Amino acid sequence: MEVRLLRPGDETIVERLATREPRTALLRDPRTIFLVAFDDGAPVGFVLAYELPRRHGFDVTLFVYEIEVSAACRRQGIGARLLHELETIARGRGIEEAFVLTDADNLAAMRLYERAGGRRSDVVEWDFDYTGA
Repeated sequence: MEVRLLRPGDETIVERLATREPRTALLRDPRTIFLVAFDDGAPVGFVLAYELPRRHGFDVTLFVYEIEVSAACRRQGIGARLLHELETIARGRGIEEAFVLTDADNLAAMRLYERAGGRRSDVVEWDFDYTGA
């Protein structure tokens, strides 16, 4: 398995991974970290994260926005490997903290994040709809 950081020019990979309208412009944003795991050249998982500037505390925090592993490839350490590679990149960029959101009933995600060294918090999420609907 190979894990690779996507860059401009990798738009077709983003398109392959998309389940809705792909947003390939994110590859040009230097604050975006998009890692993909490949098995025999086929993408089998990814993690997408964003550097968020802060007004206090650490200069930047990393928001792990999305992590996905193909159903046929789960429980093989791919998610853990992606999170490890993400941590390596974050440390290299001087990022000292990260967070991820998930549903409490997503047991696979909860186990993955705990095994990766995450600490659970009791943050409450509020959603806002700006579509005017």
